[in-house]
Amino acid sequence: MITVLVYYDRISLFHTLTPFFLKKYRDFFHFTQSVDYCLRRDRNKVLWLERQFQHSDPRDLEKDDVAVLRKLRDKYEKIIFLNGKPEAGTNRLDVLPFVDRFFDKSVFSNYDHYKEELYGKNLFADYYHRKYGATDSKEYIFKKNIDETAIKRIELSWNIGVGVYPRWNRRQRIGAAIARADFPGVGRLFNAARKPPSDFSSSKRSVPVHARFVPVFCPSIAYQRTLFLEKIKTFEGAERKKSGPLFLTGMARQKQYYHELTDSKIVLSPFGWGEVCHRDFEAIMAGALLLKPDMSHLKTYPDVYLPNETYVPVDWDGDDLFEKVKYYLANEKERSRIARNAYEQYEKDLSSLEERFMSLFGSLFDFKT
Repeated sequence: MITVLVYYDRISLFHTLTPFFLKKYRDFFHFTQSVDYCLRRDRNKVLWLERQFQHSDPRDLEKDDVAVLRKLRDKYEKIIFLNGKPEAGTNRLDVLPFVDRFFDKSVFSNYDHYKEELYGKNLFADYYHRKYGATDSKEYIFKKNIDETAIKRIELSWNIGVGVYPRWNRRQRIGAAIARADFPGVGRLFNAARKPPSDFSSSKRSVPVHARFVPVFCPSIAYQRTLFLEKIKTFEGAERKKSGPLFLTGMARQKQYYHELTDSKIVLSPFGWGEVCHRDFEAIMAGALLLKPDMSHLKTYPDVYLPNETYVPVDWDGDDLFEKVKYYLANEKERSRIARNAYEQYEKDLSSLEERFMSLFGSLFDFKT
């Protein structure tokens, strides 16, 4: 039996923990939300940390985290840490000395980035801070104090694409509440059913580019979204006399939002709290073309970020945004090809989830018992 110390929210229950509930593995896990249980009563030898120590400001609670981790390290033979942070970056590298294996949802293609002092702990926040002066009220810069050997131990697990799309907020909130009452299996039942696309970027779709997104409250992380929205506003103002608006922006209720996605030819999905967004997979499951800032700086799984094959990259400044939009709106065949490729790649990766889980952790399971 393996103990999983977990914080139940919609990300953990309906995405990150998906492999744990596969029929082949679920009987191997004991789930708990109690650190005290782990330290005082647990008799298992392997501990899995899922969405633990995910504080928004490591400066405030890092000391307490380390104290707890030292105690857990003294007790367990093996500790596996699944970093709940959404971005590829230097988040919680301070945990590395206390765990046997450290996993991120996305990892840098170039591991040298882990040695850098990154503003906001991630590469894209650092980029917008340095180039545009985006500044947060509470600044945090990762100071390199982890040796290179430890950095090489950072491994790739899986991202939020492992889950069901479209998501329904109310159902998932109820499911997470039930899970927090110590019934995670029941909470998982509040997931929705997968619905494959009915078509791929059909010319009959009425929305040229779906761009309903808003900036998050952290300025350095939000800057890309703000920048893109400003460019869209300027572009639409200049083009409005020539034709109708190309971009659908603003807010919408969830049911309307999902209906619009299925009626969209292109979905623009800038980075959110992390590079990989729910919106990416919502677009793919809607059969639309995914248009997104360049993702070549990271590796992730499921990997639907093959440039011009499963998505169309734009530069982080958005300078080629309108060029790409006009080209793919005018090229139905190419647009449909990429949208279909994305769905097929996504389904291929999802079908190999159990194989991936086994390749990473198979040695922990004794299937004879």
